[in-house]
Amino acid sequence: MRPIEAGDEAALAEFAAIWSLVDREDFPTLGTFGRNDLRAFAAHEGTVRRFHLFAAQERGGATAGVALMEVPLRDNRHSAELVSVTVHPDRRRRGAGTALVEHAVALGVADGRRVLNCIADIPLGKRGTHPSMGFARALGFEPTLGGNRRVLPVPLEPERVDELRSFAARVAGADRYRTFTFRTPWPDEYTDDHCELGRRMSTDEPAGDSDREEEVWDAQRIRETDDLLAAQRSTKLAAVAQHIESGRLVAFTELLMSPDRPGEAWQMATLVHPEHRGHRLGLAVKLANLEFLAEAEPSIGVVTTANASVNAPMIAINDMLGFEIVSQGMFWQRPLHP
Repeated sequence: MRPIEAGDEAALAEFAAIWSLVDREDFPTLGTFGRNDLRAFAAHEGTVRRFHLFAAQERGGATAGVALMEVPLRDNRHSAELVSVTVHPDRRRRGAGTALVEHAVALGVADGRRVLNCIADIPLGKRGTHPSMGFARALGFEPTLGGNRRVLPVPLEPERVDELRSFAARVAGADRYRTFTFRTPWPDEYTDDHCELGRRMSTDEPAGDSDREEEVWDAQRIRETDDLLAAQRSTKLAAVAQHIESGRLVAFTELLMSPDRPGEAWQMATLVHPEHRGHRLGLAVKLANLEFLAEAEPSIGVVTTANASVNAPMIAINDMLGFEIVSQGMFWQRPLHP
């Protein structure tokens, strides 16, 4: 097992190539993390999270597979996230996948973690034959929460935008809020609201970990997150809803674009503060951001998102916008023992 360092461009390129090759077997038209992302993860030093990138090598030196692991540092120190385990198609069934997982387990145990979490996405056409479910169970993982990946062709038709905007505005109390958009970083004047919404998001979003703790959100976390995004050479577009009377931001959504994934945007967090739900603010901010995307990033042709199956309100919004399911996902969790 070999760690991948930020300065090892050849290893980073190989990591990205293997990941892309395998991911395109299942999702040929969608992107994944690229070399810019991996370099940023490997180089990242902060107080919020740490990343481990490592590769399984065969005796002759060939790389059989790669893995990415994220470890929270300020909260949720009971857990670690196995972001991906990827084995080259020509080197499967030789134990590389198992070795990568067990190395992640060893890292987690050494760091005092109690659980290892991961997510697996299966294309709809491969639900009965995909090996990931049997592989996960064989290595001691248990399914904790189902979900789906969805895609939306963009831009939306103008008539549909007008229809949805009218629908969002007709609900009682909609006139108490205004929406606006910007390219991140967030304006400094909204740091407190940003932190409150991020903190709420950390516990409101279904994640398949019953012991998940509320995240610590402060200016330092925001700076580190922005610095990591810049190192990835990525950018985000944000739409927010502001409660006019108080001036507070009470809902937000973000879309992420990367030069490693041209033509595609990833839907990131979307949240409406619990005290302001029931006014269709989730739809309002997502629609505003899609309009912003069409104006600011006209080369984007598809938006990708993922939803836990229990997140009925967000699924309803995505259905209205026209998202279509392309995969069946599952959160998995393995207990770790010293």
